[in-house]
Amino acid sequence: MKKWMLVLVALFVSASAFSQTYTLDDVWQCLRNNQVPKAKKFMESIMANNPDDAATWLMQANVNVNLYTYDQDRRKKDPSVALRYPTALEDAYAAFMKAVELDPKVEPKTGMLGAVKGQELLADPFYEKASAAAKKGKTEDALKYYQLAANCYEIAKAKSNAAVCFLQMAIVHNQAGDKENYEKMLEKCIRTSPEVSEAAYVELYYLYKDKKDTVKCGEILAKAEKHFTGDKEVGLYEPMMDYYSTTGNTEKLLALCDKVIAAGDPKMVPICATYLTNAKSYAKAEQLLKAELEKNPNNFELLKQMGYRYALEYYDIQDQRQAAMNARQYEEATRLFQSPERKAAMENAHEWCEKAYQVNPDNLENNRILREMKILLGLTVPQELNDKINARMQH
Repeated sequence: MKKWMLVLVALFVSASAFSQTYTLDDVWQCLRNNQVPKAKKFMESIMANNPDDAATWLMQANVNVNLYTYDQDRRKKDPSVALRYPTALEDAYAAFMKAVELDPKVEPKTGMLGAVKGQELLADPFYEKASAAAKKGKTEDALKYYQLAANCYEIAKAKSNAAVCFLQMAIVHNQAGDKENYEKMLEKCIRTSPEVSEAAYVELYYLYKDKKDTVKCGEILAKAEKHFTGDKEVGLYEPMMDYYSTTGNTEKLLALCDKVIAAGDPKMVPICATYLTNAKSYAKAEQLLKAELEKNPNNFELLKQMGYRYALEYYDIQDQRQAAMNARQYEEATRLFQSPERKAAMENAHEWCEKAYQVNPDNLENNRILREMKILLGLTVPQELNDKINARMQH
């Protein structure tokens, strides 16, 4: 009796093993014949009994990849149809990961995807899903799929693509108002592939500037300069000017402005003039603006910037006067108040802001300076100007 029982047990074990091997082969045959739903049914029967078998998980991953392709083919024929297997990509990724976890050397059947190659091929579809989610404002889905895409790109050693994913994640975090993770993703983007985007460095610069971290501001620009030269360096010019202006390095600021202007891009003239003005290089800013105004006399940005140049000179004189008052140097304070430089700065600021106003009467910054100069000079402030300022300030 015992012998018969042992024989039956042996037959049962043998039959089970045979059934398992046959079922994997059958799944393989279904996939080869493009019988994807049928392959899925076979896998459902085998997975429950083989939770720790790497080959089974690898086949499961291949089935899920084919389910995704099956759904996409249906969608191409009829875009209105609902996906039958909406989580096929995620399920494929998880199955590939599980297969490698159980056996890093697991090999696929002929014509099937190996775990590493399979994950590499999932990268682009994940990125497409992330982009679609981002466009629809689905923050959580966008972040999830960008991360999965990045994981797959890193497995494929496509670091620049992974870095782009982190940059996109940064953008999503920023749109959601999450500045902390915005900063982290920008930093991760740069660590992953330092040459992928100068925009990441620029955004980080301004984030560090908001924190008043001058050291990090300098460090991030220094890193950027190592990786971006020639035409690629152009995107760094403005933050570099800002840094030199903020840190009071007038010598480097002037040199950079000369370099930028020599490149001949007229759009950079108002930007250079802004930083030169902020650095109190008034004569240099004026020279630059006047040269460009000869070519474009009705350019609003140039006119506005000339008004700003004189307004800032006026504010500078006022600051000197206040400092003299605080130090009880009343004669000096009176001299500054009565100085022809102060009067000329007000009059010139008014003149150029008025010219800018005639070209574009809806710029709040220009309008506020114009009104202030009219009041200081004892001129009538048009009601239209007040109305425009009040309307913009209410928005």
